[in-house]
Amino acid sequence: MLARTFKTAQRVTPRSFAATTFSRPQTTEASSASVDRLPLRLDRLKPPKTHTTYNKPFTARKQFLFSEYDKQISQTQGMIVVQHYNLNGSELMDLRRSLKQQAMGAQLMVVRAKMARAVVRDTKYANLAPLFTGPNAIVFWNSECRDQLAAMKLALDCMTKQKKLLVVGAKYQDILLNSEMLKEFVNLPNIEQLRAQLVGLVETPARQLASILNRLPQSLVGVIKQMSEKS
Repeated sequence: MLARTFKTAQRVTPRSFAATTFSRPQTTEASSASVDRLPLRLDRLKPPKTHTTYNKPFTARKQFLFSEYDKQISQTQGMIVVQHYNLNGSELMDLRRSLKQQAMGAQLMVVRAKMARAVVRDTKYANLAPLFTGPNAIVFWNSECRDQLAAMKLALDCMTKQKKLLVVGAKYQDILLNSEMLKEFVNLPNIEQLRAQLVGLVETPARQLASILNRLPQSLVGVIKQMSEKS
């Protein structure tokens, strides 16, 4: 019985694990060409790198991320850069939901610090590069946001509730701000408030002058009456 089992086992072809190969999906020429044509919107002093230090072309994923970061930084008027520490998945989802609902549709994107620094290199936003250190994320808005300053203020108020976030800086149009400047900047009055204050400054002296002129006839009548009584 044992001899028969041994002979049967010898006839069984052993499973070859070496025959099972695991390879990364290859990028076709068509997909590679489409990635190379991804638009870049930021003006640069010199074109961005296309190869690594080992003279290997960047992968399609890296090129896509580069183009996506470039688009968000160039298109949004306001952008806040934050550092996040040990945010789990549920906390990140809650934060995204709160920003969208409470800060005029704000969006949060986790970014790779090294990639973000490469995107702003040799551009007018190069001073943003030191902000991208460690685990970073950006808060941005689409073009439909009409009051960008108010939206940034609401986003700051929303993010202060999350202790695992640290605001490190921001940009508003072409203005670069650190965290302290950002807090003061978002509290500036908007255009409508400035107009109301200007109108108030112009109207106040006019009201005072009209009040004085209205009191002059009454005062004159009183003086004449007193003089007539004395005479």
